[in-house]
Amino acid sequence: MLLFRIGPRHLFLRTENIEEVTNFLVTGLNGEVVDFWQGFEKASENCTICYITDINLEKTYVEDAKKIVLVNKASSSILCSIIGSKVCRLLQKVDMGPASIVMRVAGDEKKIADKIKEILGGQEVDWIEGIGIGEKDDTIIAFTRKVLSGPVADFLDTKLLIARPIREVQERLRLEGLRLITQSLDDSQWYELRINIYDSYGNYQKHYERLMFVLSKLEIGMVLGESWTKDFAVILYSVLTYQVRLFTFYTPVEVKKILMALEYTVEGKRLVDFDLYYKNKKVYWYEVNKNRGKGKEKLDEAKLYRQDLYKKLNPSDIETLEAMEKSI
Repeated sequence: MLLFRIGPRHLFLRTENIEEVTNFLVTGLNGEVVDFWQGFEKASENCTICYITDINLEKTYVEDAKKIVLVNKASSSILCSIIGSKVCRLLQKVDMGPASIVMRVAGDEKKIADKIKEILGGQEVDWIEGIGIGEKDDTIIAFTRKVLSGPVADFLDTKLLIARPIREVQERLRLEGLRLITQSLDDSQWYELRINIYDSYGNYQKHYERLMFVLSKLEIGMVLGESWTKDFAVILYSVLTYQVRLFTFYTPVEVKKILMALEYTVEGKRLVDFDLYYKNKKVYWYEVNKNRGKGKEKLDEAKLYRQDLYKKLNPSDIETLEAMEKSI
């Protein structure tokens, strides 16, 4: 579960030969011409967004870019390629923009931003402003509620420009990040949940793999332990279940919705029982949405939660999940 990761670097290239430099980045380094927001939508932590501008500018800003090229390489690697090529003589000047960190939050981003300002200082900016006024030894921290394993473009409003190099910011966040995220939660606590898997056909391994696949893709939390246990379906009658203990900042209701989505296929076929317990109390499906409307059954709710789940997964993950279910 990633709490924060490095964002793309920003490289400003001044030249009179806009097209030639652009062509080098695209053909020589497999770059892609994008607009500013497209760059963020596609950029991973190993990418660099290159802004190609005219010469004779006192300081370069995002708005000065004649072309923007996203390159799936670190900025140092790009600079080495430029120095070793003929395009080097076409450049008047190269500037490095601030580094960036993307941090995942589950609660109030203003709380966590204020805490970071107490520890590291900084000022609130938007992306374009921060990249423009920031220098190579500065760091922008942006906040999101999305998972961090892939590109992130859905940022929260608050962003911080910190006048410290990224290594120093990373070190502090490694030490303080978990505490900061906890303090930003509504009740300043994580949840320890128990998920009991029961399948009358005995396909425990396949259902466990589906569950772990979705939990990992959504980066929901940390698995603290697993074991076989007994669950009492009715009084004096126990069944064998496989239990997963989950530590998460998702509320029990949010986790229950995900489990209900996995109990049925897209077509509505029942696959398994995923029972959820919090503080030794079972979380029932009808407690999840008390405003569901008269006559709605568990299957109706599960179909809605399956739709919500699909919105959080990318298309390839959905294909993988459905393929796993077809084998059951």
